[in-house]
Amino acid sequence: MSFINVWKKFYNSEAFHLLINVFIGIAIAVFMFGVEHTDWGEANINKAFDFGIKVEASKSTKAMESLKAQRNIHISDRIVFAEIDHETYKKWGSPLLTPRVKLAEIVKIAHEGGAKIIALDVLLENKDCCHPQDDLILRKTLQDITDKKSTTKVIFPVSIDYDGKKRKNIFQDLIDQNPNFYIASAQISASVTDRIIRYWVPFETIKNDNGGNIIWNISFLVAMLDKGKEREIRKFEKTIISGKFHKDHRIELDHDRFITISPDRDEIYRNRIRFFLIPKNTLSNYPGGNLFENAYNIDEIKHVSLKDKIVIIGNSSPDAGDIHHTPVGDMAGIFIIGNAVNTISLGIQPSPSPLWLSIIIDIAFIFMAAFLFLNKLKSFKAQIISYLAIFIFMIVSWYVFIKTGIVLNFVFAWIGINVHSTISYIEDDLKKRRTNEN
Repeated sequence: MSFINVWKKFYNSEAFHLLINVFIGIAIAVFMFGVEHTDWGEANINKAFDFGIKVEASKSTKAMESLKAQRNIHISDRIVFAEIDHETYKKWGSPLLTPRVKLAEIVKIAHEGGAKIIALDVLLENKDCCHPQDDLILRKTLQDITDKKSTTKVIFPVSIDYDGKKRKNIFQDLIDQNPNFYIASAQISASVTDRIIRYWVPFETIKNDNGGNIIWNISFLVAMLDKGKEREIRKFEKTIISGKFHKDHRIELDHDRFITISPDRDEIYRNRIRFFLIPKNTLSNYPGGNLFENAYNIDEIKHVSLKDKIVIIGNSSPDAGDIHHTPVGDMAGIFIIGNAVNTISLGIQPSPSPLWLSIIIDIAFIFMAAFLFLNKLKSFKAQIISYLAIFIFMIVSWYVFIKTGIVLNFVFAWIGINVHSTISYIEDDLKKRRTNEN
């Protein structure tokens, strides 16, 4: 048998078309791997993540409608919000600066109530020119905490200018005196394309007179101090400043939970916030939220047990200008900080699947698509079966995500199936044209 006859027989065989389909699948997989970190790739991953995170938020909120409901295991019972709500803010006359005397009152209540950590979501960079005596009252409250050698840790946010320098806090001298007073970055991280807050960041790089330095983000610092990891993050800080932070850094939270910090500041998996703490008027289908035992206005906070709690103080009024878009709806900065703390401290950050598992998944989808789109199986029927397979995989990946936080990425598999089916239609059309010509 001549080579030409052998080639024609092989060309018309199922084995040849299976090989072609496998080659197409590999090409699609390689292409998808290359575009994953492009704007288009990240946008598609964001859509999938946003859907999953919103479903999580809805389920955790719906469960709280029942009086007999148990707290979701992914919601910390130690985070308390002392919020300046809209009614309180309006009653105060919508001041440009949060009244320092009121802030002093809340800090004092939290401290005397035995709070482990007090995190302020209120910038203290400018003196109150209209009520200078109020600055003195807050200063006295902070000085009393220092004089009593309290173990309560207080975190003050600072902002960073465009030139990379941090702004001064008017109580910096007190912060320098007390080893339990800290400053932290007030920056929050939004996607560049749509300005939606999806991520927490561990630190920001700043400039000072002695060169480069870093400042921990408020959410990360709260979580690490709560877990007793101050010594470890100080050591980690030296590694970052020295320029030796080149690979993932893992921090053990307890015997079965951990957090992983990646040197890649564009990490699109691990640094995502999982929004389980839902304030009022965030989800349209559950306007009541689920913070019945977590959020209190300043008139209520004095009656709450704060022993060993993380107390986050901030303004939730829309008029204060600190409302941001998130995957679950518009939310004040105080609640975004709380959700980030919850995500980090419980070790429930999403993470990509191991490389070996991703390769196995890709191979499985490549061969499934290659077999389904053989010429003997009509493309429409193959597409229905492939969609069914994707649907089953979505259920499996959702279960894995809920239980482990590992993301089995089905987004590009779904896109790949669509591309594969399109190529199959083109192949069928070319075959019909060759038949008509003959």
